[in-house]
Amino acid sequence: MDAYSSIISRRSIRKYKSDMPDLELVMKVVDAGRMAPSGMNTQKWHFTVVLGKERIMEISRFILKEEKSICYDAPVFIMVSYEKDDYFAREDTSCALTNMMQASHALGLGSVWINAINRSGEKAERMQSFSVPEGYRVYGALALGYPDGEVRERDLKAADTIVSILK
Repeated sequence: MDAYSSIISRRSIRKYKSDMPDLELVMKVVDAGRMAPSGMNTQKWHFTVVLGKERIMEISRFILKEEKSICYDAPVFIMVSYEKDDYFAREDTSCALTNMMQASHALGLGSVWINAINRSGEKAERMQSFSVPEGYRVYGALALGYPDGEVRERDLKAADTIVSILK
């Protein structure tokens, strides 16, 4: 699949099969995140790959305070953290997650950006028990797995998009 086709056809997936993707595929998705641009090429992100429902539920209980999966029951959950006071943290994390979503789609996997940890305030900075390094903060995460069911075509609201061209 070429890059343009991948961008146009990628969808956020919110229902996953329980099948665990091969670790090789998961690591290709992570590598796509590692190859993302970063401010001043600092590359200060950290990727925490969480495999399996039980480990994911530990994080879910910590963040949500309830017995509900933080990532739509996907079998893989990838947290992207960055040095917490870095000027480019949000932008660099966004670039990494976007690359990862595109790579997952091109590899036949589904994904969706998860902001529950990022929005949890101080909890995003207290994730050391889940392999996030001290001094880092989770700025975003990705649910990953095989889509369960038919993936609908993208609903583009192109008519509502404003494009300005200056000459």
